[in-house]
Amino acid sequence: MSKDLTKKAVELLLGGATLVSDPCPYCKGVRVMKNGSALCVSCGREAKDEKTEQVIAQKNTTEDTLSDNLDQKLLDLTTLLQKEKDFEKQKQILHNINEIMAIKGKLGSH
Repeated sequence: MSKDLTKKAVELLLGGATLVSDPCPYCKGVRVMKNGSALCVSCGREAKDEKTEQVIAQKNTTEDTLSDNLDQKLLDLTTLLQKEKDFEKQKQILHNINEIMAIKGKLGSH
């Protein structure tokens, strides 16, 4: 283990990195994880953490699905609003549209 690798690992740990329980896939050394990338303290190779990438991909898929569902609900409510003649029901539909727009705004800000 070189001094440069040790220094980099210490800097990463001080900067909020964590030790990885799984050994390096290349040399079985200890790894330090930060931002989804794991640096091996022994060989210096960096490998993306597959579990972290899977969680991120799953989160993105879930958010995309939720956004698609909300878009479809907005279309359904818009169609319903166009056909509705009762003022009180129109107000309720507009309230629901407003709530969905607020949720979409929150999803977009993350």
